[in-house]
Amino acid sequence: MKYFLFFLIIPFLLISTGCQVNNAQTTANALGLHIDSIPSKRQLRRSFWEKRELLVVYGAEDERLKERYKKLLDRISKTARNNRRGNLKVEYMEASQVEETDLEEKVLFLVGSPEENKFIGQFSRDLPVTFTKGEIHFNNKVFRDELFSLLFFPNPNNHKLPFSLLSGNDAEEVFTFFQEKADEGRIFSWQNMDYELYRKGKRLLMGNFNSEWFIDEETYFDYTSGNDTIFSSKHFDFISHQDAISSEEAKQLASEVENTTSRILSFTASEKELPRFTYHIYKTAEDKGLMVDNTYQAHIENTDNSIHTIINKKYEGNYIERENALLLQHLLDSTRTRSLQRGLAVYFTDNWQREGYLYWAARLAESGNTLSLKELTDNELMRWESPLISDCMTAVMVAFLIDKWGKEQFLEKYNNWAPSAKEVRDLEPEWRNYLSTLSLKYKKKERTKPELPYLKGFNFAHEGYSIYNGYLSRKATRAIEKQKSMGSNSIAIVPYSFMRSDSIPDYIPINNWAGSENDAGVVHSAFEARELGMTSMLKPQIFFGSSWPGALEMKSEEDWNLFFDNYYRWIRHYAFLAEIHQIDMFCAGVEFSIATLNREDDWRKIFRKIRGLYQGQLTYASNWGEEFEKVGFWDELDFIGLNSYYPLSKNDNPTDEELKQNFEKVKNKIKKVHSKFGKPVVFTEIGFRSMDMPWKNPHEDGDDSFNEEHQRRCYEIIFEGIQNEDWCKGILWWKFPSYLEYRGRKNDAFTPNNKLTEETVKKWFLQ
Repeated sequence: MKYFLFFLIIPFLLISTGCQVNNAQTTANALGLHIDSIPSKRQLRRSFWEKRELLVVYGAEDERLKERYKKLLDRISKTARNNRRGNLKVEYMEASQVEETDLEEKVLFLVGSPEENKFIGQFSRDLPVTFTKGEIHFNNKVFRDELFSLLFFPNPNNHKLPFSLLSGNDAEEVFTFFQEKADEGRIFSWQNMDYELYRKGKRLLMGNFNSEWFIDEETYFDYTSGNDTIFSSKHFDFISHQDAISSEEAKQLASEVENTTSRILSFTASEKELPRFTYHIYKTAEDKGLMVDNTYQAHIENTDNSIHTIINKKYEGNYIERENALLLQHLLDSTRTRSLQRGLAVYFTDNWQREGYLYWAARLAESGNTLSLKELTDNELMRWESPLISDCMTAVMVAFLIDKWGKEQFLEKYNNWAPSAKEVRDLEPEWRNYLSTLSLKYKKKERTKPELPYLKGFNFAHEGYSIYNGYLSRKATRAIEKQKSMGSNSIAIVPYSFMRSDSIPDYIPINNWAGSENDAGVVHSAFEARELGMTSMLKPQIFFGSSWPGALEMKSEEDWNLFFDNYYRWIRHYAFLAEIHQIDMFCAGVEFSIATLNREDDWRKIFRKIRGLYQGQLTYASNWGEEFEKVGFWDELDFIGLNSYYPLSKNDNPTDEELKQNFEKVKNKIKKVHSKFGKPVVFTEIGFRSMDMPWKNPHEDGDDSFNEEHQRRCYEIIFEGIQNEDWCKGILWWKFPSYLEYRGRKNDAFTPNNKLTEETVKKWFLQ
């Protein structure tokens, strides 16, 4: 088992088993601090990284439990020592062996019950949580059977150092939880927030502290009640979280689920006895993510035979029925070819992505976006493939094989079928023919290409990675509402992935972890914008760490081909997502300067395949300068995208007239491209930091200065310069954050939020 202590580099995400906080207990006074000496979270992180040492103090009275702690912590310590990225020394000590100096001089992590780890009770006198005999007191509530975790709190014995704890009244349960997280490879990294409370392994309360270490009411989430079983059917108990659905709606859902269950039982003819299943229903992806750390529309948990599904307007008429996979795992066991198991679950899903998998397979087939049988039977490749493409294509493969073999032979082959290369080759022509017939049976539902207004808006940046402040959060909805109030009529949603190298091809992952720019977040933000009458652009981008997309250059023809294959698989996922959810605009690439100027035909192939699948407005976001001015594929696209970071002056104190004249030169370059291709131009990015002299090098990082007036001047120059220009179809500024308190008031970030520039935006957008 691997223990990925690499996660420790993420602000020391120490242990979690959420709990609550006694609101009036923890203040600077409780810690014996003056108000000006309260340590910030950043200061605590800095002190931790200066030491790069962690002392885990565990408490256990039972000798067997002591040995289990020692064995587990020894393993964790060795893993940390051998992990090059983590560079962390982890020590451990039983509570009875700890000296007072250890408590004052080391970064601590306390684990165990309050009765068996004396320091938990000792520290809690100065903490926002109090442990009494058999009880945990937090935020004026009392808990008994829960687990509580506190992350990175000032050490009462030395407030300059952080400490964390995991505790509960059942010593065995505390250890079991601790071990389970280690076995998941998430030790010291599963906690998303400052404090978290768990009941029977489920996170039910969580939140953060403010700068004075009080509970921050904006980030306080209490799910300890409102988790009621509202209906029970033959095989399922339906739990509605926070009144996600009514009893009548649950009854209707149960009827549909039981009907599918009957079909699956009839198909498999299995005599195995099914366990009872728990069907959890959530109102939002944010609620689901905060409670179970998973924001998929639906997922299953094998350990407790549970299904977790979001039901709301965003997914109306689109139940992807993950329970089918859980049923089939009990009835048919595993398969050697994983696509069979995955596909059979979707095969029984009538409304997959609203239209059904056969309809979408027809769209993939007619646009040349399908997978071959060779690809579908390659287990390693399918690990990296788009979950949307995989679900659809594996289901069609199952339908094809059942049609060819018959149900009985399919079931006979199900567990052990691992076709040889020859068998795959022999089946391939029939597979292609099967796919080609689908578009005749399932006619395309043509949607009118969206008529775009003059775009006024921002690149909407997923700045928060804690679920509650990213794309799928209530905070994101408020941020979109504010953009609307400023006069915006459009947003660009920017999900990121990464490549480790700009010269070595590799699979490009699709973000799916709960705090990332995942599909649920894209769907949420696009839906909320549409509800406000705004258009959306889906604009996926790739992060290279110390490099950038414009530097990507492969070393051989073979590597170039592999890169484009990997990139196509990645970008195809988002094009499919955009079509399913009818997002208005799709950007098929961002700033691949070398790759576009030298491999134009490869990009044309990608554009054409996407065009066949996606019916909205299609563009590419070119980098300012050579790429924008020389690339020749704009005839394939609906409008020209420009990420414009042209300098406006090299001088420290230019006049407004000089800035205007220099922008006129930029506009002349834009007009040449517009005239050559006859396509409108949209600023898919343009922006200036609120720092000294941002006109010099607008794309560069900040220099720790803060100058909102200089940012405002640049905005004014651009707004005035593009007014009444026929070639310009709009502007999407870089950028606006997914939560409004991002980086506070005085920061050098690109956002105009809460700065002088905000009024400038309103002036121009609202006119």
